[in-house]
Amino acid sequence: MKQPVRFTFFILGFSFFITLSSCSDDKDDAPYPSIVTDMVDCPTDDEGKMKEIVLDDDTHLTLTNPQSGLKENVIYRCLAGYTLSGTSATLYQLKGATLLYDSTSKARTDPTNVVSLWRTPRYLNLHLLPKTQGGRQYWGFITDSIVDRHAYLRLHHVQGDDPTAYSTDVYASLYLKDIAADTLTLRIQTFAGWREWTL
Repeated sequence: MKQPVRFTFFILGFSFFITLSSCSDDKDDAPYPSIVTDMVDCPTDDEGKMKEIVLDDDTHLTLTNPQSGLKENVIYRCLAGYTLSGTSATLYQLKGATLLYDSTSKARTDPTNVVSLWRTPRYLNLHLLPKTQGGRQYWGFITDSIVDRHAYLRLHHVQGDDPTAYSTDVYASLYLKDIAADTLTLRIQTFAGWREWTL
């Protein structure tokens, strides 16, 4: 009997994009389709093909335009733009997101701007707006304490040698199974000072 594929998460930098192959033959004057934007998991098979996306409520959507040439047997975490038809989706945009891992042992809290945070059944998702000149920055989370299943966290961010020149969008996700808590309080050092969210 064939064993199920064991997927591991593949961490992507914010500059990662997949050039999408589309089955669309839309005319120039056709109305622009209604695009749904979600953070999703994108598993690949043992041939490096992405045939579905998985929403944060564990809904599986089959792709009408499956993608190929990717790393085998991993799960990409992405911001996806797609159209929906029943249990099928057609991808129009896919931007890599960063998975946040425990970085308590090397804690840094360089500032970043924050657009939004939202919690889903499996993730805490963040839309950040750091300043960059195209260099490498590092992200994670810091666990300060967990009291009565309430986790007090901070965003780990290393600006490094990347100058704070212009703003860019970064999407990140914290896998909630990595935290033994029901409630999260996340503090983030922004360019205007510390901000705090409880979710």
